[in-house]
Amino acid sequence: MSKPIEDVIVIGGGIIGLASAHFMQQAGLKVRVIDQGEIGKGCSHGNCGLICPSHVPPLPRPGVLLKSFFAMLNPKGAFSIKPRLDPRLWGWLFSFASHCNSNNMRIAGKGREALLMFSREFYASFIEEESIDCDWEQLGCLFVYGSEKTLDAYDPVDKLLREEYGIPAQKLTGQELEQMEPAFRPGVASGAWYYKQDAHMRADKLITGWKKLLQNRGVEFIEHCEFKQFVATGSSAQGIMVQRNGADQPEQLRADAIVLSTGAWTPLLNRELGCRIPIQPGKGYSITMPRPEICPRYPMILEDEKVAITPMQSGYRLGSTMEFAGYDRSINPDRLNILRTGSEKYLREPYCEPIEETWYGWRPMTPNGLPIISHAPRFSNVVIAAGHNMIGLMTAPATGRHVAELVTGTKTCIDASPYLIR
Repeated sequence: MSKPIEDVIVIGGGIIGLASAHFMQQAGLKVRVIDQGEIGKGCSHGNCGLICPSHVPPLPRPGVLLKSFFAMLNPKGAFSIKPRLDPRLWGWLFSFASHCNSNNMRIAGKGREALLMFSREFYASFIEEESIDCDWEQLGCLFVYGSEKTLDAYDPVDKLLREEYGIPAQKLTGQELEQMEPAFRPGVASGAWYYKQDAHMRADKLITGWKKLLQNRGVEFIEHCEFKQFVATGSSAQGIMVQRNGADQPEQLRADAIVLSTGAWTPLLNRELGCRIPIQPGKGYSITMPRPEICPRYPMILEDEKVAITPMQSGYRLGSTMEFAGYDRSINPDRLNILRTGSEKYLREPYCEPIEETWYGWRPMTPNGLPIISHAPRFSNVVIAAGHNMIGLMTAPATGRHVAELVTGTKTCIDASPYLIR
């Protein structure tokens, strides 16, 4: 008879790690969270904070290949690939291309919907009940288009979301958009799709508040602690070897189960896990500053420019772009300029000084648009939760609940099959 799970280590202190710790602590487990840096300073930190059930369709979908190709030819475009000889990247791109079809879009959409819907409702109640100060607002989100052609091209997606997922949108003309949001420059936008049920927050403040809540409930956080390897006997991991900052020697941390929420870093552990994790780091950028004098009321995505704009109660953030540059830690000023020029086209006051932070994060991109939430093939008591693409913040609560169910061996609330390692 196997020993009951009592003690769990979470490797990775981003939003997925925090959510997993939350639900496992609620299940009565002792939880420790380790991170090689500071908790929440990775891909979650500079996120634009959109909580959008409307993001059901995955990135790989019909028509996206041609759009991506032309975007790559534009040096000022939001999508770019740094030329290099990297077999993993080109294998990933080939797999991505094979998933750009209607069948995959529907399969991935169902898997994403289950995570998005629960998480949206969880955040609304959790933030209010726990008094988490994170600039939470439920105003909806605008998908803004600069031409009638691209605005109307969204019609089939709207039909899909409305009929298959019950997610309706309101189609706005350019004039209606300007009446709704006076921050737009007159006559520039051709219109928008408005998703009233969407919400937004400040991601870094959510992480700060959630971490404090978990600490008060007994969860232990160990920062500047680098994972080295699993300590295993047969198909079970008894713990992990770690190297703490400033320590001369690695040390062993024992646990009954281990959760790996290491985002874009996860493929670097393929040998340890005994499988191939199909994740590529898709580098996104953001710029954070005070609210401009003429500040938008609604968060929005400038779809033709692929720029997200989030007006927060405590600040203002421009974000997005997608750069496949490997694990490059540099900040490319040209990518930041794409955010500025994209917002300049539409807004009367697109940004202001002083700039509080320029930031990048590696989104963990999978070729099918679905995260991996699954037991590791090599270890029966190791759960992987990674590959959330651009919806990690949006889907963290549902992921955390699913992780806790896998760790404790209880029946999962959602179908587990979409998130298995393939």
